[in-house]
Amino acid sequence: MQHRRHRLRRAPLVLLLLALVLVLALRSARRAGWRLEVGGRQPSHNLGSSEECSSEKAEFLRQHPNYGYHGWIDAHWQEEVGSRMAPGSHYLDFTGSGLYTNSQLRAASRELEGSLFGNPHSTNPSSMLSTAELADARARVLAHFSADPEEYAVVFVRSATEALKLVGEYFPWAPRPGWQPERRVHPGGISDAAALPAGRCGTLEQAGTGGAGSSFVYLRANHKSVLGIGAYAKLHGSTLACVDEPGMEAWLASKPPEDDQGAAADDVTYSLVAYPSKDNLEGRMYPLDWIQRVHSRSTDRHKWMVVLDAAAHVATHPLDLRAVKPDFVCISFYKIFGLPTGVGALLARRKSAAALRITYFGGGSVVDATAEDVWRVLMPLPEGLEAGTPPFLDILQLKHGFDMLRRLGGMPAIEAHVESLRAWTAPRLAALRHPGGAPLLRLFGAHGRGPRVQSGVFAFLVLHANGSSRAAPWVQQDAAAAGLHVRSGCVCNPGQCHYDVGLRPEEARARALDGARAGTDDLAPLVTVARPGADGRPARVRLAAGVVRASLGPLSTFEDVCALLEFLRGYRELVL
Repeated sequence: MQHRRHRLRRAPLVLLLLALVLVLALRSARRAGWRLEVGGRQPSHNLGSSEECSSEKAEFLRQHPNYGYHGWIDAHWQEEVGSRMAPGSHYLDFTGSGLYTNSQLRAASRELEGSLFGNPHSTNPSSMLSTAELADARARVLAHFSADPEEYAVVFVRSATEALKLVGEYFPWAPRPGWQPERRVHPGGISDAAALPAGRCGTLEQAGTGGAGSSFVYLRANHKSVLGIGAYAKLHGSTLACVDEPGMEAWLASKPPEDDQGAAADDVTYSLVAYPSKDNLEGRMYPLDWIQRVHSRSTDRHKWMVVLDAAAHVATHPLDLRAVKPDFVCISFYKIFGLPTGVGALLARRKSAAALRITYFGGGSVVDATAEDVWRVLMPLPEGLEAGTPPFLDILQLKHGFDMLRRLGGMPAIEAHVESLRAWTAPRLAALRHPGGAPLLRLFGAHGRGPRVQSGVFAFLVLHANGSSRAAPWVQQDAAAAGLHVRSGCVCNPGQCHYDVGLRPEEARARALDGARAGTDDLAPLVTVARPGADGRPARVRLAAGVVRASLGPLSTFEDVCALLEFLRGYRELVL
């Protein structure tokens, strides 16, 4: 009898322990990204094909006649793209990469099967065929951007990142007065072993004046690859100035400084402004008239140039280089039409490129060279910036991508198609609510301001009913299990990402340093930080260290955005 009473006393404790183990297992499963059964329902891989989506599409088509290229996308999407995707899948990562069509692939295959292409740095028949293809590709790129070949040159590179690197590496940086080069080299690729102190992005107080050294002025919302230019500016002792949009506007509206009258007449200083015409995190569109306004700040002895990161922009919007005149434009072609990867371009304004201090040479970038004294004569643009043999078999595939854009109706038609989907989706995402009325999402960007300011990118956090954020990688993993191709993290845009999620630069640096010391780049998706509580005292809060991004492109469909909405509506049960 006593043993029986002892077992009965232990029973509640055992049940409690079993319940605790079950709760921990469920939490681990969610964190691992497992998609759980909700209400007895199996995970759905048929998002976007429901009767509700079909009904909503009929109304959508009546309201948005610019969708779908006059029926082309509904007629051809399956044969051109869908045949390569798992059933029930939806691609929503066009800012990460465009999608190629099977028509492009077949055309490229036929060309490679039917012709022989040799190294263009020769004059035999196969080489001359490659040389002709390279010239045709440059002409197509210039025509696509309405650029005058007398004014702009197309420099083929591996990617927009390499184009930006060329600008930073060869820009004629001048040090600020009194600067001394740093002798210590930081180990392990870390900028500085300390997380503190950190500067701030915002307003700009006369970043540079004639005779006072170069300045690198850059928008907070820039891609990492643009921020990397700042490493060259720092290396040469130039001034860094990180600004937000109001800060840029205020600076451009201010009176430019006058020349230093004590400087020599031929002593010209160059400064650089860098910004994205469309940022890759929120999809914000930034004014192209900034280019002319930056140039207007130039004086006889201090010239201001602009490098425009157009990698995200040109995938969904036209860029007319007759209307705007950036000094350098950086693009990646896979962002536009998916194939080929590994080919980008620096569109360099010829008179601006003349100021670059081109150092490295190799392959076809020189007329000739001697081993003695490392003497060389550079080729003129564009070859003078193309060190080594260009990827000619990839470059010849560009024509098939441009042909596909033309079949869709060109960039104006693509812009209108993407905007129709954005205009329908954005207010529905913003309206998603928990059963108690709390918002399900925190949607970033400027969707309420319309297409002049916002493109077809949805960056968001999924919120619990209490307002806290679910870790973005967990949402991505759950979305992947449901067949959705989205992206999570800071998507190579740390400045705007950290600002949006509320993470201070010191906190972001400490997190990265912790990962570096541990030898991993798999950083914690949630960060615990101190913030003032309701009573004014410091309180510990957990912040998401990244966002979820769903982005649209030329081959996005209504079913894709409807699937995203259906997924998030059903997801509410997991994030109460």
